[in-house]
Amino acid sequence: MTNTKQLLKLGTGILAASTLLMTACGTDSASENTGTNDTTDDATSETSNGETIEITFWHAMNGPHQEAVTALTEAFNDSQDQYRVVEQNQGGYDDLNQAITGAGVAGNLPTMSQLTSTDVPELATNELLLPLSDEFLIENGFQEETLSDIYEGFKDSSIFNEQRYAMPFSKSTRLMFINEDILEEFGVDVPESWEDIRALGEMMVDAGDDRVAMGLENGFDMEFETMARQNGTDFINGDTLEVEINSTESVEALTFLSEMLEEGYARTAGEDGYFSGPFGRGESALYIGSSAGLAHVAPVADENGIQWGTAEVPTFNDKNLTMFAGNDIGLYSSASDEEQAGYVAYINFLLQPENTAQWAMETGYVPIVESALEVPEYASFLEEDPRNEAAASMLSYGITSPTFAGYGEYRNALTDAMEAISISNEDPQSVLDHLQSETESIIESNN
Repeated sequence: MTNTKQLLKLGTGILAASTLLMTACGTDSASENTGTNDTTDDATSETSNGETIEITFWHAMNGPHQEAVTALTEAFNDSQDQYRVVEQNQGGYDDLNQAITGAGVAGNLPTMSQLTSTDVPELATNELLLPLSDEFLIENGFQEETLSDIYEGFKDSSIFNEQRYAMPFSKSTRLMFINEDILEEFGVDVPESWEDIRALGEMMVDAGDDRVAMGLENGFDMEFETMARQNGTDFINGDTLEVEINSTESVEALTFLSEMLEEGYARTAGEDGYFSGPFGRGESALYIGSSAGLAHVAPVADENGIQWGTAEVPTFNDKNLTMFAGNDIGLYSSASDEEQAGYVAYINFLLQPENTAQWAMETGYVPIVESALEVPEYASFLEEDPRNEAAASMLSYGITSPTFAGYGEYRNALTDAMEAISISNEDPQSVLDHLQSETESIIESNN
């Protein structure tokens, strides 16, 4: 039986970690409820008499993202008459997680909900989620060709204790935004490496330019982890949970970022919260953020007459690698057999090439399956606006950070470590030695 005290405790970790990960996604987490909020807590499951099975889906999609979810859900409902998915917006991500925690305690969870990989460990530990093995999916009608078509970096984004607990839905990758005017002014090509960016920073500082070469979000932990992994460390090994956060390679990466900040070659968003605004106002030559942030950069940059583009994230030690973020859809253990089959049918529908391509075009996220790149409409979409190409081109080498019990606590510690660098100017080696010790303690006490 699920421990109610555990569930009440679980909300704290989920809320903190999910906010961090969704910030990395560049997704609007405003609490305004703009979606369909049908009251269908009592989902039907009456296949024996041929009635349609009603399935509840809780999510935190707002604005254009809400419209896109609704359109796809209506298309699924119209495509067959066995299941009817009722999608219910719960507000922002914090609101969604509070709703899930409350429903878990009360025993009235929906059939399925949007989740981040950080949510999974505690929900799975409390036995609220069903594991989704390949066998389970295929036995319930998921197409084998669709399963094999999912990018590897997405397929296992919600693995916990060697089991998958959610299927990929809205995924983003890191993306470098480029102020083409500034690059032209300094006569440089689009940087391909962090060394190129540092060289540009030196040129701008020497010229007395108040702008910076690189803009970073206030939380630049994903950039640090990317660089550390590009530099050859496992950081945290997903199979063994061995921690290499204070390895020589990791220290080199954080030292590089620290020096970029200290020398004035880079800065964080500060009071703006996100760097999409400062970049759009022309305050940096480059900016690394989420591919889902394209919709946030475009209106500001266009309003200010900035000529801008995008590129793949820079290499460190000549290694191509990017980090995936975003959310998945999990199936709750309280679902009936019929509802479980309906979940599988819905996910299978969402991941059809034309549907995941449609989602990508309307939201700024990236397609989940490889064959989506061959959908004519998506190919035309990339051709018409090349600023979407960089994100798609990185799908083949993106990875997802492994999750584990206590992952939310670890993410908080990682954020504190980055603030010790950007705000307190502490020594990278000391910061990472402390983070190494904290992370090992968290893993040991929770796993």
